[in-house]
Amino acid sequence: MEDIQKLNKNGIPIAIIGLPYAGKTTLVNWIKEGRFTRPKPTVGVNFEEIKISNINFSIFDISGQKSFRSTIWKSYVMTSVGIIFVLDSSDREKLEEASKWFWIMVDEWLQGNYSDKVIMFVANKSDLQKAMNLEEIIELLNLTKMSRYQNLSFQFFKTSFREAKNTEYAMKWFVSKVKQLIDIQKVTPNALLITDVDGNILHLFDPDNIVEDSNMFVGYLNALSGFTNELLGHDKFKVIKVDPYFYFICEEKDHIISIAVDNEQTLPEARRLAFLVTEYLSTNKNKLNKEKLAEFVKSLLA
Repeated sequence: MEDIQKLNKNGIPIAIIGLPYAGKTTLVNWIKEGRFTRPKPTVGVNFEEIKISNINFSIFDISGQKSFRSTIWKSYVMTSVGIIFVLDSSDREKLEEASKWFWIMVDEWLQGNYSDKVIMFVANKSDLQKAMNLEEIIELLNLTKMSRYQNLSFQFFKTSFREAKNTEYAMKWFVSKVKQLIDIQKVTPNALLITDVDGNILHLFDPDNIVEDSNMFVGYLNALSGFTNELLGHDKFKVIKVDPYFYFICEEKDHIISIAVDNEQTLPEARRLAFLVTEYLSTNKNKLNKEKLAEFVKSLLA
């Protein structure tokens, strides 16, 4: 990941993805300046902090080149509350490729965990003569399948950034939906425990003192997790309820993250925090410093 430190809570994280030349950076500039621009293609990730309707957003404008789709798209999708998928409605071949990557995102990356995401499709360049109509685009993207995903909040807009057609309306819908989601999910966990696979504690955040004996607690969670694996099969993510808390457990190759929350609605935010910590640990695994890890966790929870 380019800069995991930026994926904190200073602003609501938004990922803008799409194939090259669809208009991703043009949309970012329109949000910032309220006018049409012709920017250079993005290489890697452009980061912008923008206030919209008195809400601070951290916007990640991510390159659409194939090498970036297969490497960094997933990290930003998983850690963002809102995802804007920008399409070029005048290019059938690119729409077919975009469809493939959209369903990779939904079926492989999110894997049923949709309740913490708002997804907006923006079919840009609708002012061009060869632009496809709405029905053609929906059929090409196979969006009729979306009715199966009841927990996923999504909408589709045809736009022209050059003519400012429908752009403001689309962004108003998007900001409104993201705000609704954040109001529900905003949380500081009751506890956050990071251990290696042998049970050694790398970091413990426990402001409510719910972990009286950390070693015993680690053993208890491991036993519960193992019991769950026996019953249901091994799963990377799991939720175990031990009154009065829900424990979100993320089991990785080199570490285990356990997050305690007291409200089921806040589990999506717990999952986001676990993914951010996982990205940090994988990025720094060869030079892991417990003090720096503590600083990173503190920045996430600030």
